[in-house]
Amino acid sequence: MKPRIELKIPSQLVFLGVPDAVLMELAGDMPFDRKQIDELSTSVIEACTNAMEHGNQLREDRQVEIHFDFAEDEIEVSVFDQGPGFDFSCWRPPQDIMAERGRGILIMREFTDDLEFGHAPDGRFRARLRKRFHNGR
Repeated sequence: MKPRIELKIPSQLVFLGVPDAVLMELAGDMPFDRKQIDELSTSVIEACTNAMEHGNQLREDRQVEIHFDFAEDEIEVSVFDQGPGFDFSCWRPPQDIMAERGRGILIMREFTDDLEFGHAPDGRFRARLRKRFHNGR
């Protein structure tokens, strides 16, 4: 069984640094290069932002839950919200990739090895991000 860290944070943007700090601290002791950790960190922040804003509508009575699963050569992060979710198969990249908003999924897709969206068995919506780490150090 892979080691797991679970966090629950309020749906307030001020708390986005918490999952980032956890990831940076734990991944820093693993054999991954800084660029790979930064890419995953950026993706996790995007997933949490989307969960707070789009999933939970920034409602203070709803939390975002984050699971970090660590393996020797990869980290998998699952981000859960209480919103209805969306159909990822219909998602298309934004026309203007330089726009200030709307690039989160594109960033996550480019910075991770696997990106999945769907409903967890308990009904919450889940974004699952996986980053495999290649020899870099």
